[in-house]
Amino acid sequence: MKKYRLIIVCLLILLAFLLFGLGNRNRKSTIETFNVDSITKEEIKDELVIALFIEDITKEIKGFYSEYYSGEIAVYNYEVIIVDIGKKEPGFISVKFGVTPQVGAHNPLGYDELVYRVDSSGNKELAGYEHLKNYEVPEKFQKNIIKPIE
Repeated sequence: MKKYRLIIVCLLILLAFLLFGLGNRNRKSTIETFNVDSITKEEIKDELVIALFIEDITKEIKGFYSEYYSGEIAVYNYEVIIVDIGKKEPGFISVKFGVTPQVGAHNPLGYDELVYRVDSSGNKELAGYEHLKNYEVPEKFQKNIIKPIE
């Protein structure tokens, strides 16, 4: 029974995502594709969940790093992993993502973990953010460092 509820929640989230996308037709559209090498159901589900959260994740990552770095920061779907997913409290699904934001041509800036709490209507809430690792910024991007992350 719980498995069917999870499937229904995922489908509702997907439906909301699709409806929101139709409402934004006037925006410049680009066609992005999923990884063609993903073939197992688990890989495909992970890609779908990441795709549904990528805008929220990117917003939070850029918000965190804006205090420390003034250059452009990129968050790529393939640099996001699902660390954990489950029901930590009754009625909600918790999803923990591991994120490696990039500067320039794929230079890692750090490693962060974000936890989202999702209700049965697909409402997402950031429940935790933890910066776990710093990477050395290449010399040509060091001019964008505002202050070191402690």
